[in-house]
Amino acid sequence: QIQLDDNGYAISLLNELSKGSIKIMKSNRDEFYKYVLSDLFDYFDFLHLPSFKLNQVEKIKIFGDIDQDGEVCFRIDYIDINQRRTPGFEENKVLTYKQDLVESYIRKYAMKVENHLAIFDSNSEQTLDFIENGLPFLQEYSEVYITETLKKLNERRNYHISVGVKYESDLLNLEIKSDELPKEELTDILSQYRKKKKFYRLKSGELIHLNSSSIEELSDLLDDYHLDLKDFEDGSIQLDPYRMFSIEDDANNLEYIQFDRKQSFKDVLKKFDIKSIDQITIPETYEHILRDYQKDGVKWLKLLRDYHFNGILADDMGLGKTLQVLALVDDIKSDLPTLVVAPSSLVYNWLDEVSKFSSQLNAVCVVGNQENRKKILESDANFFITSYDYIRRDTSLYEEKEFEYVILDEAQYIKNQKTQNAISVKKLKAKHKLALTGTPIENSLAELWSIFDFLMPNYLFNYHYFLNHFENDIVRNDDEDKKKKLKQLVSPFILRRNKKDVLTELPDKIEKTHLIEFNEEENQMYLAHLAQVNEELSKMMGNNKMDKIAILAMMTKLRQICCEPRLLFDNIYHNSSKMNACMELVKTLKENNQRVLIFSSFTSLLSLIEEELNALDISYFKLTGQTSKEERRELVTRFQNGEKEVFLISLKAGGTGLNLTGAQAVIHYDPWWNISAQNQATDRTYRIGQQKNVQVFKLVMKNSIEEKIMKLQEKKKDLADTFVEGNEGSISKMDKKDIIDLFKI
Repeated sequence: QIQLDDNGYAISLLNELSKGSIKIMKSNRDEFYKYVLSDLFDYFDFLHLPSFKLNQVEKIKIFGDIDQDGEVCFRIDYIDINQRRTPGFEENKVLTYKQDLVESYIRKYAMKVENHLAIFDSNSEQTLDFIENGLPFLQEYSEVYITETLKKLNERRNYHISVGVKYESDLLNLEIKSDELPKEELTDILSQYRKKKKFYRLKSGELIHLNSSSIEELSDLLDDYHLDLKDFEDGSIQLDPYRMFSIEDDANNLEYIQFDRKQSFKDVLKKFDIKSIDQITIPETYEHILRDYQKDGVKWLKLLRDYHFNGILADDMGLGKTLQVLALVDDIKSDLPTLVVAPSSLVYNWLDEVSKFSSQLNAVCVVGNQENRKKILESDANFFITSYDYIRRDTSLYEEKEFEYVILDEAQYIKNQKTQNAISVKKLKAKHKLALTGTPIENSLAELWSIFDFLMPNYLFNYHYFLNHFENDIVRNDDEDKKKKLKQLVSPFILRRNKKDVLTELPDKIEKTHLIEFNEEENQMYLAHLAQVNEELSKMMGNNKMDKIAILAMMTKLRQICCEPRLLFDNIYHNSSKMNACMELVKTLKENNQRVLIFSSFTSLLSLIEEELNALDISYFKLTGQTSKEERRELVTRFQNGEKEVFLISLKAGGTGLNLTGAQAVIHYDPWWNISAQNQATDRTYRIGQQKNVQVFKLVMKNSIEEKIMKLQEKKKDLADTFVEGNEGSISKMDKKDIIDLFKI
């Protein structure tokens, strides 16, 4: 069978003609010529076609390049049998089927067509797809020629870029250099890269690729430090000196950029190693008072001061943070005073410590009515001590004052950035700042951000950026890279020592959990409330809304039943199983001549414990949030001097600022999941000065919410441990599954 052309169009036309003539309407003549006749001229001679211009195209050539503006452009040349060239993309011109196919295909990808050129968006994925897949398709119908630059459109280029870093005038200076990228055009190059442009034409006329690993790494580095391109001057920009540790980390980890550390930068870094710290002197009056680790702490604080850095002294509870700070401040020769902001309960503790250890510091407590506080601030004292409560009310009194140091004791008091505590202390003006806390993080990374926002504003950037670039990824996704990056940022400015590491002379701390069984009546009561809680929880889940306040109220009721049902019900006249267990434990400890601290988060429960102690003729002191500062000091002194056998303390009121080494046992009557608060309470007695082993007892009801919370503590890893010391710790977050598990029957 004769087919003629591969597709059999010639035979199809003959078959149609054999049936009779074919009539073409005038309006369809161009299409008939283009789609039928143009492919059949090799097989037939068509006569009498005067209305058509028979421009027989022998070749189609496509040329691709990048224009002066960095845009991808293509042109088409049609070559006829006489080797005459006709440009493509000409409006209202009759084309052959192949011409039409080629032009239509290119137009589909092009951004626009003008002056016989198809212009493509060089930043579009569609353009890359056209070059990668479209051009091979067009080669079936045409000859395609593209420049070497265009061939490399999707290739990554690496330019040699170096960053010089030096320390001068108490600032870090970064200077960016490149043999291939003029430094006077560097900001324009980075600006075009950030606009996702693929090319940039230098003033010399050379076109450079912006699809570059080294340019990307440089841009990311500048983004990491929130550096604005407009702040560059001749390829240089300045940074705060506290960035030098993270710059050093980056210098070691960057893959494409070369860091050139100048000698001035190396010298500053070198002073932060252990040998250099050893060369720093301690005030002679403190030489025989301080322990070795405390001397190291003072030297570290002095080193921070020398380089205008601020930091967190995060030593474990009871390691003498106050004494280390006094040794630092006592050695300063300055016309400016120092200000300590502390919880109300610690204001007089500071005054006592100053009078005990320093003969040079003239310390006063800024207390009393506001008029009195104003007079005190105008005095010639050089060491002021006030409370967070007062500082909130006295913002106006401090507006014109500048301090040598502002020191926050128990700095977790500013963990919530939106509170007046945080807002007011961040307005204080000082040459140097310190934060003292044994728990920089109790629940969330936002707390660490807030403390650093006081110490070195913007060091961890604004909170919106911190939340989206660190906190969310770390807390929700356990992002190891983000953890590592944040640790690199904060660790140089946090000094943390644990008692177990530095106080080898401390006796052992023995921790025990006492699991206590409900009696039958308590068990029925607990299960009845648990069923009610599950019903309420199911309704919440049905509404797809978790009311955290309502859930906390549910937990509190269940905890109160665990502790003592009499906290909830009036018609119960006997002790709970836990109360009986607690009293048995207290009697045993008394028989062994061990004095006891009992902590509870419910002050009403302490009153019930009082009744039992009275019945057993066991002497006690009691401290709650209602206890005045003066009485608090007196009670602590009397207990330390051997008075009374038991000290009842509410967890919130007594978790900080107490030295109770006169006790040898701690009972946590109702353990809660904030293990940091529990540890702080325990450390009231397990601290410097303790000569005997300390026993810590947790009273936990078996098969209850208390036991489940204890297991959650063991299972979850606290954020504080990751960024402060790396040990197992308390709960950092509760997701929906955790909440449901707590209330499972």
